Amino acid sequence: MLTHIKDRYMFRIERQIAKGGMGTIYEATQLGAKEFEKKVAIKTVLPALARNERFIEMFIAEGRLVADLVHENIVQIYQLGHCSKAGYYIVMEYVHGLSLHDFIHFHSATHERIPHELAVFITSRIARGLAYAHSRLDGEGTPLNIVHRDICPTNIMITTEGLPKLGDFGIAKAASSTVSANDRILMGKLFYMSPEQAQRIPVDHRSDVYSLGLVLFELLALTRARSKWSKDILDAARTGQVDWDALPDNVDPDLLTILRHMLTADPDLRYADTSQVAYELEYFIYREGYGPTVVTLENYLRQNFPFLYMRASVPRKTAIMESVGRTAPLTTSPME
Repeated sequence: MLTHIKDRYMFRIERQIAKGGMGTIYEATQLGAKEFEKKVAIKTVLPALARNERFIEMFIAEGRLVADLVHENIVQIYQLGHCSKAGYYIVMEYVHGLSLHDFIHFHSATHERIPHELAVFITSRIARGLAYAHSRLDGEGTPLNIVHRDICPTNIMITTEGLPKLGDFGIAKAASSTVSANDRILMGKLFYMSPEQAQRIPVDHRSDVYSLGLVLFELLALTRARSKWSKDILDAARTGQVDWDALPDNVDPDLLTILRHMLTADPDLRYADTSQVAYELEYFIYREGYGPTVVTLENYLRQNFPFLYMRASVPRKTAIMESVGRTAPLTTSPME
């Protein structure tokens, strides 16, 4: 009886996709027998972090924890590996599409509002992925208590098929163990942290509810909810400041009620979990019996981001910059 198969994974690095505070993401091809090939993404860890024993311990532990997360709205992790040249690395699903950061930036640069029904649809799909992760149990039926901790537009992708996906599960907790209150990475993440996370107290699923609310706010307003307090972002995050005046006047009152419930500073007054958020958002967009689907979002992408569907390989940074008339580089994949 066959009990083990020992094989050595081989990957061909195709190009660097992005580089951030934790490491570098590459597009790669996994090579197998008889010219088998599969496109994947590989995230390597920065050498400085790789030398941090506490980080590596948490990195490995969290990687094991989320290895079995298989959901259409979550970027799947395939393998946690190590080699002498790259050090520790994660092999994950390659997502062809664009980040929510670039999606929002395009609309901000062109002064075009994101249709509210699409903003709600994207958020509801991510809420479904989170609800799945939050409800996972171990082999003995004990809750795994998975909390993402780093929900932000750069960690959310939209595929060319119109499917929103949340990435970087299992990484944020390890990263948070290595940064100080003045660290550049932490300061950037404070725009999307719940008050309790910014206060460095234990967090649960309700923290992810809050962070997702900040993403929905940005989809509607095309600006971050805390941009007004950029110079005092740490205090703004700790106290749960939200610039409600930045929202457009035409936000539906029912949607605004949901958003305010998500962004309540006191976690005890928030939605208890993301499954409730998903239900409320889905009821809002489908209450008339019809609403947006992945096909709706795909058609919207085809209309506004046609370069994603070109057969010829077009660098996403170049194509996005051309479409908005900018020359500054954009983030094209979740990092940090």
